[in-house]
Order: sequence, then C-alpha cells, then structure tokens
Amino acid sequence: MKVRTEARREAILEIASQVFLEFGFKRASMDEIVHRVGGSKSTIYGYYPSKEALFLAVTQAAGEKHIQSAFDELAAHDVRVGIRDMLGQFSEKLVVLLCSQELAATHRMVLAEAGHSNVGELFYEAGPKRGILDIAEFFRRAMEHGRMRQEDPAMAAQQFIALVQAEIQPRWYYKELPPLTDEQIKGIADRAMSTFSRAYALEPNSTMGAEPPDRGATLDQGAAVR
Repeated sequence: MKVRTEARREAILEIASQVFLEFGFKRASMDEIVHRVGGSKSTIYGYYPSKEALFLAVTQAAGEKHIQSAFDELAAHDVRVGIRDMLGQFSEKLVVLLCSQELAATHRMVLAEAGHSNVGELFYEAGPKRGILDIAEFFRRAMEHGRMRQEDPAMAAQQFIALVQAEIQPRWYYKELPPLTDEQIKGIADRAMSTFSRAYALEPNSTMGAEPPDRGATLDQGAAVR
C-alpha cells in the first residue's frame, strides 16, 4: 500500500477544486479528477470515500487558506481592549474572502445543488456555521466584559455577517466582475462596522475615537457591484 502524504492530499484537493469549479458539483466526476491527478480511483478513495467528502474537504481547505488565520486572531484577542479595531480588521478580511471569484463560484454551485441533495447542508455545517459559532464566541466574551450590548451572541454573529455581505451578495448574480479596490473593500467593511457598532453599542477603541461615518447607502451598486 502506498504511503499517503500531505503533498499528495494537497494535490488532490487542488485539482478537485478546479474540476468542481469548472463543471459544478453535479457534473464533476471522480473519473475526471482521477484522470487529472493521475493514479487510480482507489488512491483518491483512500483519502476521501465519496465525492461529497472530497467536495467538503475542498471547501474547508479553501477556508483554511483564505481566512482561518483571521479566525485564529479573533479567538486569541483580549476582548477587554480594542474590540472595534479587531473586528474591523476581521471584517475587511471577510470582505476579501466573500468578494473572491472562488467563493462566489462555490456558493453558486452549492445553492444549485442544495435542492437535490444534502450537499448544501453539509457545506453549511462544515463552513459558514462554524464561522458563525467562532464569531459568536468572540461576542460572548465581549458581552461578558461589558464591551458590547448584551444580546444573543449567535444572533449577533449572524447579523454581523449579514451586514458584511449586504453589499457583496449582488455580485454573485453577475457572470464576471472586476475585483474591488482596497478602498472599496475598506468602505464595505467600515459601513458594516458602523451599523453593527451602533446596534450593539460596541465599546469605542481608544485609538480610533468616534466611529467612522456612514459613507453612503448600501444599495448603491457603484460601490459593491461594479
């Protein structure tokens, strides 16, 4: 039996990601993935027992690559100081992830398949739900130390993500879109943070002072879609 290696696993995930994005979940086949990876089906099934398991591994690997470090920083942060700074930095990184072509394609693929199988549920449980729970824990600690309004932390986490996504989701309906500039990314994050800070009475940062001004209506697609 061949020894499984981390390099081999990463190669399988990289090629599987390309196949899923190219064909969609339904039309992507293990045969095509095996053809591109090389070797035999038994080799890939030795790592991942099904197409569903491979797809979830691909999406989890993408999350770890793009934003896991931001979640680690959030978990390690001392909520007694600078939560606005920390959450602001996190929101910018979240905007970058949500605006990526890779994530937009993944969401389209999952939603298209969700009505036909449990792939949507598996994707949500393995990715977005875990993110919500991690953010909720950060908010729970902040509430415990009196740094934000006492509410349901899980609901606060869902509302925070919804605010960050508000200007981004319209992009997912377009076939191709130019990448956002750093200024646009910061603007989206700032507007989400401004609204969330007012709703949950976030403790002002000692270095930032007053919260940033609202830079415009979120429905203006000039900021989010173009």
